[in-house]
Amino acid sequence: MLPTLESLNVNDTRACGRSFTIGATCVAEIAPNVFVLLVEIEINVIYQEIEEVIAMRISPALAAELIPLVGRCRIVCLDEIPTPAPEREVNLICAFVFGGNAFLVFNVETNRRDELVLVRIPLCKVIG
Repeated sequence: MLPTLESLNVNDTRACGRSFTIGATCVAEIAPNVFVLLVEIEINVIYQEIEEVIAMRISPALAAELIPLVGRCRIVCLDEIPTPAPEREVNLICAFVFGGNAFLVFNVETNRRDELVLVRIPLCKVIG
């Protein structure tokens, strides 16, 4: 049985046994009325752990339905990049571009929380 929307914010190993889990999940508003659903996929194969994030654009109506279930992604500026600390693991998972911004997607895990944090970087700062 595949995970339901209600279980997206918790690890779920039912889909593929013990080698596949759904990690952090959230909805980001990356521009006015532009929403993206982000889902972390963790795959454990022999001697290797793979973490990927799937990002898909969704409608404002679907975002309104999902936000109470999975929450909003935290979006920060370039000077607020998450950093590791004792009891906090930080991994850069991927990046994507929308409009004039690049978004770095970090997975931030503590013993109580697993969340995705997006760092918005205006492209003009990168190439200008």
